[in-house]
Amino acid sequence: MSELINNRQQRIEIMKAMIRQLHQGVAEEKVQKQLETLLDEADYSDVFLMEMQLIQEGIPAEAIQELCDTHTRVLKKHLDLQETPETTPGHPVHTFVQENRELTRTTAQIRHWMRKIEALPPIADATPMMENIHLLLNALMDVEKHYRRKENLLFPYFEKNNLHGPPTVMWGKHDEARQLLKGALEGLQEVHTFSAEEPRAYNLFAVLPAIDAIDEMVYKEEKILLPTALNLLTEQDWYEIYLQSDEYGYCLYAPQFEWIPEGGFHKEIRKPLAQDGRIQMPTGSFRLEELIQIFKALPFDITFVDKDDTVRYFSPGKERIFSRSRAILGRKVQYCHPPKSVHIVNQIVRDFKEGKQDRARFWINLHGKLVYIVYYAVRSDEGEYLGTLEVTQDLTEVRALEGERRLLEYDNEITVTH
Repeated sequence: MSELINNRQQRIEIMKAMIRQLHQGVAEEKVQKQLETLLDEADYSDVFLMEMQLIQEGIPAEAIQELCDTHTRVLKKHLDLQETPETTPGHPVHTFVQENRELTRTTAQIRHWMRKIEALPPIADATPMMENIHLLLNALMDVEKHYRRKENLLFPYFEKNNLHGPPTVMWGKHDEARQLLKGALEGLQEVHTFSAEEPRAYNLFAVLPAIDAIDEMVYKEEKILLPTALNLLTEQDWYEIYLQSDEYGYCLYAPQFEWIPEGGFHKEIRKPLAQDGRIQMPTGSFRLEELIQIFKALPFDITFVDKDDTVRYFSPGKERIFSRSRAILGRKVQYCHPPKSVHIVNQIVRDFKEGKQDRARFWINLHGKLVYIVYYAVRSDEGEYLGTLEVTQDLTEVRALEGERRLLEYDNEITVTH
């Protein structure tokens, strides 16, 4: 019979008939066997169009979403043949794929620690292993930036082409993954010690569904969504997505390459509002380059977290006390700290938001240095909370000062030769 299936719509009709059986309750294994018998070939675009047509024919998007993972498993034989899209470094698809590599590497580490816990005697101490899982789940919260770039930058181009259904289904699967991951983390917030038998059921019923959801979404992206998007979008479309991506941040991976599409066209990246090429502030103005270099020259590190607890900026000094990478931009501040100190971060932010405090100070000895850390509440002129500014400074040299210096004396004499 497979010889008779010689065009695309016939393939899609067969796939739709099989998927309808799933929605009517026919066993997944039976449907999969029938599909593999009837269909010699199918590709990502067939799957995409199949879902769209099913929604147009009356199956609710919610029902498609409910059985989306089952659809993928049934079609896996054909989807496995699709190669992961390859693009130039810096291209939005390349960035999505690199983020996926980091996501699956992180979920694999979690599975490793889960297996280690399973192998322990019931009364053994599993606390260090669960702390590792907790930290890795924190890292996975970065997936929010990956999903938001898809939802707000990529999906609108599908909608412009009247392809609403599959992105709607995928957005729903994003929300499921978000809830599962959030639930898995919340269950670990209050527990600090574990014997081996305690976390086994929790890992099975809370952690495993969360990481499965993330891994399955990676598969759907690379086998269906991204190949379809590459066929659908123009280079101009991708460049517009590229220009706006920094605004949403990146997931466990920070792209290191500038990307400009082939064809010779280039669009200026949007700059802050300025007058005569200068950024106007209440007490003066800067050129953008001046402002960037001033923040680099500051003798301390600053990090800004907005009113929604999202990391928006860090100063790019050459000798930072605590390292930062662009991967933290767009991430919730709670997931940038070890689990043991999250409650302190939450209390500071809560007290700032409620107007109870405007400053929180700490000082620690770190590798022979006296490090001074201050959190400041940033407020509007009307007192509205706008965010938190973290300022970190090495006070070792300042603390050692004695007497006075009133005359010019450079710390480091530089000999200039002509």
